[in-house]
Amino acid sequence: MRYQKFNASAVLRHFIECYFIWECDAGERLETQSPPNGFGAMVFNYGDPYCAYQGNQEPMPVPMAFVSGQFTSNYHLVLKGKIGIAGIVFKPTSLHNFFDLRMSHLVNSRMPLALMNGIDASLLWGKVKNQYADEGRIDVLESFVLAWLQKRKSNLSVIDEAVEYMDQFKGCITVDEVAAYFKISRRYLEKKFLEKVGISPKFYARIKRFGALSNIVAHQKKIDWQEIVTVYGFHDQSHLIKEFLDFNQTNPTHYHQLHQEMTRYLKS
Repeated sequence: MRYQKFNASAVLRHFIECYFIWECDAGERLETQSPPNGFGAMVFNYGDPYCAYQGNQEPMPVPMAFVSGQFTSNYHLVLKGKIGIAGIVFKPTSLHNFFDLRMSHLVNSRMPLALMNGIDASLLWGKVKNQYADEGRIDVLESFVLAWLQKRKSNLSVIDEAVEYMDQFKGCITVDEVAAYFKISRRYLEKKFLEKVGISPKFYARIKRFGALSNIVAHQKKIDWQEIVTVYGFHDQSHLIKEFLDFNQTNPTHYHQLHQEMTRYLKS
């Protein structure tokens, strides 16, 4: 299995978290899951078709090229055959700012790229598919985003600054504190957050906090659960467990065990 991230050029790093390439042979069936991460994405599948689902839903076919917004709980991918996927991971407000998308319409969904105005989805997907090296695919994606950069700059607002401010605290900050820092009303912050990010600022803070602590749980061999409770502002360990069940449908101990097994698998 090969999953690789690539940095955007300096001029785009404020707007793009990363590009990625995922390639491998999934065989008869490979199922993976991903927790919510606070980012949007534009994804191009040049391999075999695959399906996705959340919770107790039935797996549904995923478009060959799509754009997605915030996910509010973990999602599962069900793959088989050849995996060939390239994508752009956008900062939380960038999909709205670049393409005028109302992000609340993209929560927990993957919209076919063909439905987006001003984009020739078939042409762009073909350019990605017809490259034969990572560099070529990343080049196609970078050139595409650069063409929209000027429009992105004109859509900047205080909400972009608020998102960055919350990220600095890894979500461990209240909505009232954010509103007070930027001298805006809580109501305005919440309204514009739904438009530009897709979810409320309170829920976004929860996702960022969960992302930070789940990264620690996934990558450390030994976990001091009480320290995590203290550092990330949980009332107690039962509150921490509830957060994992809400976002990942599993308890933190099981999540830690799964990722340790995955790490051993990848190293082998």
